[in-house]
Amino acid sequence: MSSSAVLGQFLWHELLTADPAAGAGFYSKVLGWSAQPMEGHEEYTMLSHPKGPVGGARVVGKDALASKAGPNWLTYVGVPNIEAALGAVKDKGGQVIHPVTGVGSDGGRYAVISDPQGAVIGVYEPPAGRSGGSADATAAPVVWHELTAEDPVAALQFYKDIFGWDVVDTHPMGGEVGTYYLFGKGTTQMGGAFVRAKHLAPSWPRWLVYLAVPSVTAAVAAAKAAGGEVLNGPHQVPGGNWIAQVVDSHGVPVAFHGPKEAAAAASKAPAKSKPKVKVKVKVKSKAKAKAKAAPAKAKAKAKSKAKSKAKTKAKSAPKSKAARKGKVQAKARVKAKKVSAPARKAKSKARAQARKPPRRGK
Repeated sequence: MSSSAVLGQFLWHELLTADPAAGAGFYSKVLGWSAQPMEGHEEYTMLSHPKGPVGGARVVGKDALASKAGPNWLTYVGVPNIEAALGAVKDKGGQVIHPVTGVGSDGGRYAVISDPQGAVIGVYEPPAGRSGGSADATAAPVVWHELTAEDPVAALQFYKDIFGWDVVDTHPMGGEVGTYYLFGKGTTQMGGAFVRAKHLAPSWPRWLVYLAVPSVTAAVAAAKAAGGEVLNGPHQVPGGNWIAQVVDSHGVPVAFHGPKEAAAAASKAPAKSKPKVKVKVKVKSKAKAKAKAAPAKAKAKAKSKAKSKAKTKAKSAPKSKAARKGKVQAKARVKAKKVSAPARKAKSKARAQARKPPRRGK
């Protein structure tokens, strides 16, 4: 018997497909996954991602379980005691469509059931002491599970009895969808449920898985290029992320969940380079502005110097003229003084003689 902690946990996912390569083509092109036979169980295909396994794959027509359940993504939910869980399934109106099967000698046990409204889901009892889930959460990229049912309230009550899920919140969606029910354990949301659209065929899977992608836009483009078809989206959902629902190249519905575009840091230069670019541009701009301003500054300086010189010259001109005039006048006075000196001497002599008494005769 497993620990009670596994009850209601999503532990494994399998692609049931008509693709002879068991998903190696479409999912490799869109998500970068690889496919290879499971060691010791060559008939089973493992789907992997660089960080680890992401799930398994079975081919419809070659595998009994895949042929019974039909093409879809099959989710396995943990239970501590598989016999007790299957007993509750029958008591609540569900059916066992694939009996209890062991996974090797120490891989736990699983079975597949359908709920009273026809939704197919797996039940898994991990070996004692193991959770059964991937050790690395990033290597198990299923981030949301969505159920469509004619009566979502009744369906969720069935799963509460089997897996212990509770309705943790509701959102009015309006129209044919009505109320969107969020289920989980405690306050942790694990998935949603709403009214099944009437136009969907009975064979259309009732459980839809959402795979985490770094860019929903890129994933949709890759899905189209790989032969898939877009059913809905991309469009934004509460919380800021985006979703898109597609059908893969072999008719299996699947959804993408994540940001609309990849993070900017992934495609642009590192954050540290940004200030350098900015500084470079700033310096270049400053140098350019300085170079542009230099002629004007030099011109202004020359103009100012010329103006100052002219002003100085203008101020000094009258002074120089006056000095020159004074010098000429001084020279003239000196010259005049020199010229008049003999005349003054002669005049003085004449006056002296005139004052002298006449000489008397003998």
